[in-house]
Amino acid sequence: MKQFTREEKIVSEIRNNPGIRFRELMNIVGITNGVLSYYVSKLEKVGNIQVQRKSGVSRFFMSDLSEDERQLTKYLRMTTPKKILVVLLKYKVSTFKQIVEEIKMSPSTTSFYLKKLVEDEIITVHTFTPKKYTLVKKTQIENLISEYHPDLVTIASANLEDIFSSF
Repeated sequence: MKQFTREEKIVSEIRNNPGIRFRELMNIVGITNGVLSYYVSKLEKVGNIQVQRKSGVSRFFMSDLSEDERQLTKYLRMTTPKKILVVLLKYKVSTFKQIVEEIKMSPSTTSFYLKKLVEDEIITVHTFTPKKYTLVKKTQIENLISEYHPDLVTIASANLEDIFSSF
């Protein structure tokens, strides 16, 4: 059986987990901070990976992902935004109250992430009374989920099936 080099392990993890954070990658690959920094710098210089550095958080992506895909993948790796996106995939249109009830998070936390998702033009808010939220990038989100997070599709399908079977 072929032994993978550290560089190959790092690239493989980034390919399979786009948007992975530095510390998470370090733990999975089993190398120290300095060693990972060296390889990341090397891979970034030759253009194999892209690094998104924001607010002291580094996220890693393969170079072939578009900016939209990187942004969506970042949210799919975060618990609350991922729950919001799954709810909007499931119901198409939801009120704030429905989203809060579905994701079982506080209204302030839900509001914080909804605002971020609206700012990044991933969802849109319709100013009816009450406000209603819908996905802007539905197809892209579905494609990314099916490619990198197929477990979410299974969970969403099971939840939808439960809803319909309860009638």
